[in-house]
Amino acid sequence: MVKQQHSGAAVAGACLGVLALIPFEAWLLMLVLGAVHGVFAAVPAIGFGTAVLFIVGYNLGVGLVRRLFRRK
Repeated sequence: MVKQQHSGAAVAGACLGVLALIPFEAWLLMLVLGAVHGVFAAVPAIGFGTAVLFIVGYNLGVGLVRRLFRRK
């Protein structure tokens, strides 16, 4: 099995790319839930900070599930 080596710049770029997407994803989630809240009052309208926390929690959960079920 060949072990791949990554440069520090590539890893830092990937981390910055993921961090740059979080505010955009949170903004979209906030807009979608606001639109659904306009139609169905039972769906709560959330703010940007709450949307960011939801996105971070979702990303952490997905990472944990991927780590648990990946092939070895």
